Amino acid sequence: MDKKISKQVIKQRLRKRIVKISITIVCVVVAFSLLVNFLKPSISLSDIKVSTVDQGALSISISASGKVVPLYEEVITSPISTKIISVVKRAGDYLMEGDPILELDLDSFNADVEKQKDALSLELLRLEQFKLITQSTLNDTEMQIKIDGMRLERMKVLLSNEIYLDSIGSSTPDKVKQTELECEVEVMKFAQLKQKFENQKLNAKIDIKAKELDYKAAEKKAMLLNKTIRETSVSSPREATLTWVNDQIGAPISVGTQLAIVSDLNDYKIKGELTDSYSDKISPGNGVEFKLAGERLSGIVGNIAPSVDAGIIHFTVTIDKSDHEKLRSGLQVDLQIVNSIREDVLRLDNYSYYIGAGDYELWVVDGDRAEKRKITLGESNFDMVEVVSGLESGEVVILSDMSKYKDLHTIDVGE
Repeated sequence: MDKKISKQVIKQRLRKRIVKISITIVCVVVAFSLLVNFLKPSISLSDIKVSTVDQGALSISISASGKVVPLYEEVITSPISTKIISVVKRAGDYLMEGDPILELDLDSFNADVEKQKDALSLELLRLEQFKLITQSTLNDTEMQIKIDGMRLERMKVLLSNEIYLDSIGSSTPDKVKQTELECEVEVMKFAQLKQKFENQKLNAKIDIKAKELDYKAAEKKAMLLNKTIRETSVSSPREATLTWVNDQIGAPISVGTQLAIVSDLNDYKIKGELTDSYSDKISPGNGVEFKLAGERLSGIVGNIAPSVDAGIIHFTVTIDKSDHEKLRSGLQVDLQIVNSIREDVLRLDNYSYYIGAGDYELWVVDGDRAEKRKITLGESNFDMVEVVSGLESGEVVILSDMSKYKDLHTIDVGE
């Protein structure tokens, strides 16, 4: 038979159950509170990049790209069509002025040179011969003029005698008339001969000039061949490094084919490129800054190409320290071309968040919290960005990537 449980025992059991339930509830609440705090987003300032807005001068620059190239570089091309017989130097060799690089086959070209020498000698002989023949013809005509002049004087004497004889009745008017006609004919013949002589002299002068021009053309061609002979000696024009050489022995090459490239690898410059939308913001003398292996270098804009190629402006940059030890041919660099300087503007550190002037959503730190705010940024340089609106001097802005918090508007901030 079951024993009846006393009221005191029942109360004790109920009290224990209430205590257990209370403890369980407290534990659940504490656990939930801890879980909420654990899952609540927060960041530490020591783990992120921040910047404090300040006020001051800002040098405005535009971005461009560039490639480091030797300050001096010369391409040696073939002046004739020939072939390579031997390679004297190899790429990477250091050259002194006049050091041979390649040996070309010159047999055919030398034959052309000798042929041109013979042609020049022949032109000289032709010129001298023509001068002799022309002078002989002029001498003959000049002598004929003297003879005809004497004949004319004789006719004048005969006419004078006939007139005298007619006056004393020893001649007739018809004979006088005939003598006058013969005298006039001689006068006309003499004038015609003199004019012919003048024409001969003029034509001789023109013909000799033409022959002299033919000779000078042949002489010029011979001089050009002699100059080409000197150029066929493929050698270094100065103390430099051989950076490339055509080593295809026996391969035919045409006029203008590249044979070698020599470069001065002690000093460098930059070949830059810029979109034509910035054509009004670049001019010779503009300051330029670029970073190389973590170090900042500077220079100035030199020559700017007068024409635009496929929407790109090409220019050169003279580097202040053109012999810097970290410069290497072919290195790609990002350039900042200083266009102007603005005084007394709000500034923020430049970082990866900045992609150009416009509106941004950045996180601004306020005590132990950070809030997302719409900010308008303007121009920039390597270090600073212009703040157009949305920030005040002294405010702290988070520059690190905060994309994982894009759906939030506030976040806790710790040390």
